[in-house]
Amino acid sequence: DMARRQQKISKLQLQMVKDRFQAFLSGETQIVADEAFINAVQSYHEVFLKSDRVSRMVQSGGFSTSDSREVFKKHIEKRVRSLPEIDGLSKETVLSSWLAKFDTIYRGEEDPRKYQQRIT
Repeated sequence: DMARRQQKISKLQLQMVKDRFQAFLSGETQIVADEAFINAVQSYHEVFLKSDRVSRMVQSGGFSTSDSREVFKKHIEKRVRSLPEIDGLSKETVLSSWLAKFDTIYRGEEDPRKYQQRIT
């Protein structure tokens, strides 16, 4: 289905994404996160992004941004389900918050307003 086909990630783009996640894990971003999210990102970065499998998929042109996001989503769903309930905070809210933070790290735009100011 052509409408759903996503842009494939190049080797250079993969390296940029890895660098962004490493910067987040090193505390070099302004993204506020709790320990559970940081642990999830650490695991995703080490186990998935840095894997030979991902490198091979990128080389063959078979890896897109949506693939990467979908893997992270599946990865965190298990983690969030195992977290204790927090009063007034649904697990769906936690999931959507974590996905929004993932998107911010992935794109490398910490604040969309700053990005907007740079291009105007």
